[in-house]
Amino acid sequence: MRSINKIKLVEGVYSPINSADVLLSLIADKIKFHNLQILTIKNKDDPKVKHAEMRVAELKESKKEVTELIIKARDEGLYMKIDGMINIEMFKK
Repeated sequence: MRSINKIKLVEGVYSPINSADVLLSLIADKIKFHNLQILTIKNKDDPKVKHAEMRVAELKESKKEVTELIIKARDEGLYMKIDGMINIEMFKK
């Protein structure tokens, strides 16, 4: 039996500076999470390490993209609408 829950993590209209606080904090926390995983796994050839390293690289690229959007919004005097939904699925393996 699968159970799916949806949680609205972020919703609202933000100035560029507040958008930076929200979005870059979320990305930084995920990077920190994956870096901790990498450090705690003893076998560095473990597929979990490779996956975590790949996610860190992806998140760093996302951080660059978000930063560019924030700078563009700031420079053009725009606000940013952010809508972040998290889907949580529970199941037995």
